[in-house]
Amino acid sequence: MDFLEPRRAYRRAQSEDMELKSRDIYVEEFSLRSKSSFTTTFSSTIRDESPLLDSDSSPVRTGSSYLSKKSLRLPFFTWPTRLYGWRTGALTAALLGTLSLLVNLVVVSWLGARGHGSSLVEVYNGHCGKVQTMDTWIHLAINTLSTLLLGGSNYCMQCLSAPTRVDIDRAHAKGEFLDVGVPSVRNLRRIPGSKMILWWALGLSSIPLHLMYNSAFYKSLQMNDYDLFFVTQDFIDGKPFGPLNNTIYNTAYDYTDPRGVQSSLLTNPEKWERLDNAACINAYATNFLSNRRNLILLSNNGTSNPNNSVLTVQPYFSGGVRPFDWICTEDPNIVNKVNVPFQSNGDPQPCETWVSKVAAIASEWQPYSFDVQYCLSEVVPERCSYNGNIPIVAIVLTCNAIKIFGMLFVAFRLADNPLITVGDAMESFLNENDKSTEGLCLLGKSEVVMAMQSKRHWCLRGQEGNGKMRAKMARLRAKRGLESASVKRWSLTTGFMILALLAVGALLAVAVRVIHSDGLTIGAIGFGKVTPAGVISGWSVGVTGSASSKILSSILIANLPQTIFSFLYLNLNGLLTSMWLASEWSDFARERKTLRVSRPKGSQRSTHFLQLPYKAAVPLMVASGALHWLISESIFLAVVAEYTPNGDLYDSIAIASCGFSPLAMIMVLVLGGILVVVTYGLALMKYDPSIPLVGSCSAAIAAACHQPNWDTDASLKAVQWGAIPGMVDSGGIGHCAFSSGDIEPVREGRYYAGIPDDKQSLMLNGRTKG
Repeated sequence: MDFLEPRRAYRRAQSEDMELKSRDIYVEEFSLRSKSSFTTTFSSTIRDESPLLDSDSSPVRTGSSYLSKKSLRLPFFTWPTRLYGWRTGALTAALLGTLSLLVNLVVVSWLGARGHGSSLVEVYNGHCGKVQTMDTWIHLAINTLSTLLLGGSNYCMQCLSAPTRVDIDRAHAKGEFLDVGVPSVRNLRRIPGSKMILWWALGLSSIPLHLMYNSAFYKSLQMNDYDLFFVTQDFIDGKPFGPLNNTIYNTAYDYTDPRGVQSSLLTNPEKWERLDNAACINAYATNFLSNRRNLILLSNNGTSNPNNSVLTVQPYFSGGVRPFDWICTEDPNIVNKVNVPFQSNGDPQPCETWVSKVAAIASEWQPYSFDVQYCLSEVVPERCSYNGNIPIVAIVLTCNAIKIFGMLFVAFRLADNPLITVGDAMESFLNENDKSTEGLCLLGKSEVVMAMQSKRHWCLRGQEGNGKMRAKMARLRAKRGLESASVKRWSLTTGFMILALLAVGALLAVAVRVIHSDGLTIGAIGFGKVTPAGVISGWSVGVTGSASSKILSSILIANLPQTIFSFLYLNLNGLLTSMWLASEWSDFARERKTLRVSRPKGSQRSTHFLQLPYKAAVPLMVASGALHWLISESIFLAVVAEYTPNGDLYDSIAIASCGFSPLAMIMVLVLGGILVVVTYGLALMKYDPSIPLVGSCSAAIAAACHQPNWDTDASLKAVQWGAIPGMVDSGGIGHCAFSSGDIEPVREGRYYAGIPDDKQSLMLNGRTKG
């Protein structure tokens, strides 16, 4: 018998059948490679044994059997008679997306009515503690909504990328395979164009959500400009002083009137705090002065005008470049008192790098050549505001609407019945065996990948080309979860997770160093609070440009970690799905189980959350939402409003920067570390060694689903993997498969291959099958 001839007939008929019976499917012409190019690499010990195909049966799938799949006869746009399985999941995702849409619609309408045409709307202005409480709860709500929305979107993307039996048959005919049961990008080139476009629409609409949603509302911190008043004791005692000349009081600047300062000092002394020199230096050595304003420095220096107790007035802008350099550089004798660090151009280093040295010799401090005895600092209540960004909420609304459309499409219009889970694929292959994988019952995914990489056509690797098939020796090697996914998937997922945690650790170290230089502790900065010491300064981001441009640049930087984590989450979800898929597959070798399918019939079971069981999917989603929230509290948009020395608002968005919270970073490290440990812990779980690791490979799954001819309704019953009893040819080659009948354990060192010739008389379950 010429083995290749029935194979050619099978492929020709399959190609013609696809062209005539299925819409939007085109099978390219291809030629069989020479048999020498398909030399098997299964094992170093291989024997030639019985024929691959039954001699009396045709390898060609008939038209009636091909059309027995209802899913292949449905038009693409068909309203389903009822919802089930993944359709219910897609509808649930759409309903949650609609809830998110309604919430965002109410928010943007309320902001629009409150803003009177402004794109940035102040929601509250007042106590910073209340602002922090509002921000915590609103960001919890935002991250809950975004987690549900993005989770539903990912769910539907996996449904869209799932192949149909037609897609798989077409891929197998070309010697390729598709992924089943896991999120897959590689499937996109093999699915219909309409599904691929919708997949990209759902995916791309997630990017603005990652980059912007957490900044739809933001906190604003006040920054006070202040004037320095160098005065004598007479000023503090309330004695009148003469007119100020240009030397003392430069009218080019809008100073605070000294008379008003003196009046406040006398009538409201509780607003002024006395500080010694060291405390004065530390209080004003900050980039953003938020709880203090004007500063009176008492000097014992004399004045040429005995009637004038104001020695000089100097203006300072809290958010300017080197805002407190006056503390260090305005002392003309400072180089004789401390070791001043200089830059390469001869200028002193910024004061923040050596202000502690000045504080250490505070008794000798002489700013502007005045001997300072003590300071009086004007204490003002902190004012924070909470604001909404209408354009960002509008962008979120648009992306939300796109996702709802895609989810509803999947729930009601996706009519080609994709194979969502491994159970769906097993049901399909048990109902109608895949002829291209016959004779490869011990085929694993690694062997399929190896064959494709070596330019071999795996679908002919089970035979010699002369009517004989190659058998494979069973090797009962222990298998663990680490082998359930490719090295590439493991490297990308855990490698990037570890790198991300190291990056967070490095940023945490920098943040701790910065706050310690300000004499503060991690607890003083708080959790997600906007504090002067917790706002990034000294960079050019968010300093110049229009209000919208300043905010946008900082928004993108603050939310970049959200996008990175979402990428890591998708990879982690795929990795965990691969491990649970392998675990469920392995269980079929240990016990008899019914199939878990999208549309149960008979004793079949319903699906989990796609392939992941709820006990894994729900904690993973909760952990994802928690990490998104913690990241939003670790680095966030921080807007600084500038107030004049008189207390008037000068610029509502003087600086748009990023704030940071070391405490939230620590919590990110802890939770992220737990995820890594749990992932590697799952990688140690053991699988049954008697069943090949197929992963998500459609070819390897199909190869295991060649039950005996008499087991026609195996997919509706409880099945188990193993060697078929008595199904051994004259050369001693057995056959392994899923079967609802009796099975035997796979034996170490024994050879197994395809179904033996029907002409051989085999004893199965006490009956003779011929």
